[in-house]
Amino acid sequence: MVYIALMLLSADISESQRRYAHNTISLTQTVIYDSLQALDDLEKLDINDCSEASLTKMRQTVYLSSYIRDVGLLEDDHLLCTSVGGLLEEPVALDPPSFSTSLGFDIWLNTQLIIFDYLHSGVVIRRGDFNVVIDNSTFAPLEYGDNQWELVSNRRENAIHLTGTQGIYKDTDTLVYEEVTDNYHYFHSCSENYDFCIALSLYNYTLIKNKTWFLFFSLMFSLAFGILASICSETLFKRHSSTNARLRRGLRKKHFYYQIQPLVDLKTKRVIGGEVLARFKDPLGELYPDQFIGEIRALKLTWPFTLLVMKNALKDLQASGVIQSDCKISFNIFPNDVENNNINELKNLQEVKDFAGNITLEITEDLQLDSLVANQNINQVIKQGFEVAIDDFGTGYSNLAQLKNFRCQYLKIDKSFVFDLEAGSIRSSLVPHMVDIAHKSDLKVIAEGIENIMQSKVLEDLGVEYGQGWMFGKPMPVKQFIEAYQRTNKPE
Repeated sequence: MVYIALMLLSADISESQRRYAHNTISLTQTVIYDSLQALDDLEKLDINDCSEASLTKMRQTVYLSSYIRDVGLLEDDHLLCTSVGGLLEEPVALDPPSFSTSLGFDIWLNTQLIIFDYLHSGVVIRRGDFNVVIDNSTFAPLEYGDNQWELVSNRRENAIHLTGTQGIYKDTDTLVYEEVTDNYHYFHSCSENYDFCIALSLYNYTLIKNKTWFLFFSLMFSLAFGILASICSETLFKRHSSTNARLRRGLRKKHFYYQIQPLVDLKTKRVIGGEVLARFKDPLGELYPDQFIGEIRALKLTWPFTLLVMKNALKDLQASGVIQSDCKISFNIFPNDVENNNINELKNLQEVKDFAGNITLEITEDLQLDSLVANQNINQVIKQGFEVAIDDFGTGYSNLAQLKNFRCQYLKIDKSFVFDLEAGSIRSSLVPHMVDIAHKSDLKVIAEGIENIMQSKVLEDLGVEYGQGWMFGKPMPVKQFIEAYQRTNKPE
């Protein structure tokens, strides 16, 4: 019985070590990935000074990150300013990093932070002209039980001690290594993406000593195992079914699909195009846009998501063979992909080159668009032949100056204003002013959310050119959209 108990204990130790190592690798990789994405995004923003506009962009990076607490601008290995502290009185020289990686970024561990008068420390990651600060408390949830542990920078033949108990790590040629004897357990795991490993070691007597209840516990272990397995299975299922996990998996396995809502000429009632809307369904069920759009943005997967939807829709529409040159197909674009100039890639997509109709990029008003860089990027894609619409006008971050700065073609009035037309509310009284503003800015107007003839007639009388809404058709599969498009575009 004692031998069986020791075997059970040994298996439990090994499993715990694997779990501890996995959690460390997973969290550290996630933090590094998030930081490098942020650093890459900062490099694209062309920030080269500590002006208030530059600091605002740096603060936006902190706001959008789950882990970053501060961003710094560097010059000649000196820190000039940070998003929290602003412009420093004197540039601060950087100490040598704890280690430098083969991927071209440097890491400082337990660095005293000058912005808090050196009273707090954190992890600093640098690439190029920027660094980011990760609070040490980010790693507080990591547990190692009774193990001794060591984190090393794994350079194969030259592992560098970073933190923990020096000398624990055993240098081998494998990413995962385990060594078990009658009284000793050793396990290490190395990141596949970054240069670091976590090693753990434990002697059995460390657990057994001073635990007189151990044998009794081992006898009860078999009874509890079924319950524990059930709990673990439920935990794994919850993790597997989390929204974040489903969305990441959905991009790889193409669980995202699209529908198209018709766009109608209000005078002729002819379907002249449509708006492509993303949908999601996997074996666990459907997620609605209000459940996944915000998560996609938080995960910084907006561009892969947009490309997937756009490529599929354009390919299917062009394959139908009925799209005419004046057909307008619109796609919603995230503001951060405008400011980062990801939209400049669109001109090179084969699906875009092959498409016979017009492509409209719908961009919701946002603080990120209120910049010279965003303005330039939008005007550049317009020169490339794309049309641009300001979406949901009148809600959120409304800025009339943007209409003048952007040489866009359309303004979309949010459906909340259209819903109120029949009620004669204050909101409905704003619609004529919006239409007037748009026409004075040489923009055509699209009204969303039209549900009945009365709304359609009022908008038409106001001079609104185009409309969308359930009166003309709900979002529908591409085959049904093609039928509606053909039906209203028959040669006379």
